[in-house]
Amino acid sequence: MLCTKEKCTGCLSCLNICPKNAIKVITDEQGFWQMQIDETKCIKCKLCQKSCPALFKPNITDLVSKVYACWHKDEIKRQQAASGGLFTALMQNALKHNYFVCGATLTSDMQVKHIIIDKIEDYKLLVGSKYVQSNLTNTFKQIRALLLKGNKVLFSGTPCQVSGLYAFLKKRYENQLFTVDLLCHGVPSPEIFKKYIAHMEQLYDDKLINFQFRHKPGWRRYQVILEFASGKQDITYKDTSPYIRGFLKGNFLRPSCYNCDYTSLKRYSDLTIGDFWNYFADNSTDIDDDKGISFMLINNENGKALFDLAKDDLFYLAKDFNRSTSTSPRLHKPTKKPTTYEQFWQDYNNKDFENIIKEYF
Repeated sequence: MLCTKEKCTGCLSCLNICPKNAIKVITDEQGFWQMQIDETKCIKCKLCQKSCPALFKPNITDLVSKVYACWHKDEIKRQQAASGGLFTALMQNALKHNYFVCGATLTSDMQVKHIIIDKIEDYKLLVGSKYVQSNLTNTFKQIRALLLKGNKVLFSGTPCQVSGLYAFLKKRYENQLFTVDLLCHGVPSPEIFKKYIAHMEQLYDDKLINFQFRHKPGWRRYQVILEFASGKQDITYKDTSPYIRGFLKGNFLRPSCYNCDYTSLKRYSDLTIGDFWNYFADNSTDIDDDKGISFMLINNENGKALFDLAKDDLFYLAKDFNRSTSTSPRLHKPTKKPTTYEQFWQDYNNKDFENIIKEYF
C-alpha cells in the first residue's frame, strides 16, 4: 500500500526502489503524477512503503543552523541566477572537484526534470528557478549507482525530494553525498504549465522555445520572458505575468504542498537556500543593491563542508539567525490553500483555459 494522494509528494522514491518495476506513474486529473501498483508484478516486499518519506521519515543529523546572506563575486554569474548566484558557486566548485551534480532543468520540449551533469560547461542547464514540479524519473537509482562506485554527488531539489532521496538510500553518505534544498512555495501542476504554453503559442501563432521564469533587470521585480521560434518575445514582470500571478495565488499546487511536512527549521538537507527577500542591513555600507541576494541556512557539518568548497567565489555575511528565519514563511508553515481552490479545479474542468487565465491568473 502506498501513501495517500494527499500525502504523496511525487518524489518517486517508491518507483526507484521497486525490484520488479511493479509501480507505474499515472497522471491524475490535476496533471500531477501519482503512483499505481501493478498487482500482477508486486511481490509484497513492502520496499515501496519503507522508502516513502511520507510514511517513514529518514534520519536527520545534528543541526548546526547558521544563516548567511551570499552573492557571487562574478557579476555576470550573479545576473544569470535567480537570486544571488549561490547555487552557481556551489555546483561549479563541486564540478571542479569531480563531483556529479543533479538538479532541475527545463528541456527543449518545455518539461522540467532532474538531470545529472559532470562537465563544468553544463552548469547553465541547472541555473535559475523553474516554477513547475520537476520529474525525477529514475534519478535516485542513478545517484545510488554513482555513490556505490565511490563518486561524490551534489543533489538539489525541493525539501520533499531531498527527503525522498534519503528515504530511498537508507543512509546519508556523509562526505560523499551533499544535498541542497529550497525555500519552497509549493510545486505547480505540470499540466497547467503545459496548458499555459499552448495558450501562449496559440496567442502568438508561434512555437515557444524558451521560458525564462526569472530574468533580472531587477531582482525584486524580475521579468518573465517567453521566447518564440521566430524571435518574438513575450515580456512581463513578476507582478504582471499571468503564470507567476497564478502560481503565487496557489490554486494549482500539488495537494501535499498545503500540508507540507518540510516547512520548518528541521531540515533534512545539508544546506537550505533561497531568496533573501527580507534582507536587512547591519551597517551603512551593507546595502541591498537589487542585484540578488541568496539566503543560506547551514544545517550540519556536511553543509559547512560544501559551503567551504565554494565560499572563495562568494561575498557572504553572517546574519542573526532568529531575525532571518522568523521572516521566512516557508521555514514555519506551508502555503495556505486558497479559498478558491475547489472552485478553480471545478472551473478548470468545465471552462475554456483562456477564461481560467482571466479569472484566476
